[in-house]
Amino acid sequence: MRGIAALSLDDPGLLRALGPTEPGQLERRLRDRIELERLRKETENDLAQLKNSMAWLAKHFEQSAPDDLDPDWLAEAAEQAQRKEREAAAHFRPVVAALKTALEPPEDKFEANVQQLLREGIEVLEGWLVFYQRFHKMLARLAEERGASPKVLRARPLQGEVDHEALSREFMARFPKIRAALAK
Repeated sequence: MRGIAALSLDDPGLLRALGPTEPGQLERRLRDRIELERLRKETENDLAQLKNSMAWLAKHFEQSAPDDLDPDWLAEAAEQAQRKEREAAAHFRPVVAALKTALEPPEDKFEANVQQLLREGIEVLEGWLVFYQRFHKMLARLAEERGASPKVLRARPLQGEVDHEALSREFMARFPKIRAALAK
């Protein structure tokens, strides 16, 4: 769970590299070889990062939160993940729609390698949407578990007077290392 804070929830580089996705601009950029190579590199990097993040999420999804994790921090992290999920949906869906539109017939509009890049771009963005959704779900579950069952132990009330000397002898007998440390 320590990796929660280290996980990068930045937008994929592909989204930044694509820039505005108006049909005319997107088509012009997809026909530019330099831009196309840059988009290909960003897509490869994003696919690798997505696979790593999904593997991390799969590994930690069913685990419970460590006992020393602050419940308030966990609740705030769940809220931030929900905000990020909404932001991602608002930004990614129009870009995915634009990429899907670019793939619509006539299919010979772009070369096969460009069409493959568009499909991979759609896969990356839709994959991140799924990741953000699952990440928020995991944090919300952990925050709910932590909030619903705080691990505070309560002692039963004691009636009458406490025999402190007897209690001290009992604890000294139970915990010899403490007795040895106190004797020093």
